[in-house]
Amino acid sequence: MNQEILRKAKSIIQQRKMLNEVKYEERIKSLLNDPRYEELQKEIIRIEIESSRLSVYDKKNQKKSEQLRNRQQYLKKETKLMKKKYGVEDVYPTYSCPICKDEGFVNGKRCKCFNREVSNQIFMQSGFEKLEDFEKAKKTCGDLAPVYNLMQKWCKSDFKKNLIYIAGPTGVGKTYLIRAMANELINRGLIVKIETAFQIDLDFREFTLNFNVEKINKYLEPEILFIDDLGTEPLFKNITLEYFYLIINERKMRKLPTVITSNLNMSDLLERYEERIFSRIADRETSINIYLDGDDIRLKKRK
Repeated sequence: MNQEILRKAKSIIQQRKMLNEVKYEERIKSLLNDPRYEELQKEIIRIEIESSRLSVYDKKNQKKSEQLRNRQQYLKKETKLMKKKYGVEDVYPTYSCPICKDEGFVNGKRCKCFNREVSNQIFMQSGFEKLEDFEKAKKTCGDLAPVYNLMQKWCKSDFKKNLIYIAGPTGVGKTYLIRAMANELINRGLIVKIETAFQIDLDFREFTLNFNVEKINKYLEPEILFIDDLGTEPLFKNITLEYFYLIINERKMRKLPTVITSNLNMSDLLERYEERIFSRIADRETSINIYLDGDDIRLKKRK
């Protein structure tokens, strides 16, 4: 997991906690301004510390422990009376997450709210404009249901097949499918990134001019890389084929999944990208090739 994403998620949850506590303190401001209340709170803390010390170093001192318990009960009653005096006896802190009270962790494990924030951060950095839900998609995808089931299963797998090639004409549902895949992967906490083949090709060209390594590394580092619309990019001599092969082959060698969408069928893919790239995509042991065929779904929706 990217440590920067974890730090960002933790920071956001801490900010929520602080904001909620500030709101709570504002509601009981009059109580907090009473010197007697401040004295009570200091005394309660002192008693708690003393009780903890006794439980560790002087467990047999029952008389002292009893005195502390009695004093603690008295202080709590006094605190309750003061809250009633100021009309805030039923005012409590409210938290965005009632499970962890905006701590982000429960019993040492990440809370659901923390995982949701991690997913939000991954999505914001992924390049996807929106995501789709597999379960909702499968209810309306008709004949594509087997494909959606296969891809959902792959998203939950250990990625022994680490390259997915999804081809088909415009409008058959490729974009919707990869949005559902990205959603499933992000919910697993995996770092995903999508970029068009056109933009990736421009970055390749920029790299050859300025040797900015980041232009290449940003496609080698994501846990899941989505390359959208392969085949729409210009073919720069000694650049396009060489660097697309580098990205695809290197990610395969490192067992980092790559998902590619394209309008090109397998024969067109071979003709455009030649044997080296074609063989890496078509390899049945490590790849899944899907061809979606049918009428233009988006065109149907417009009617």
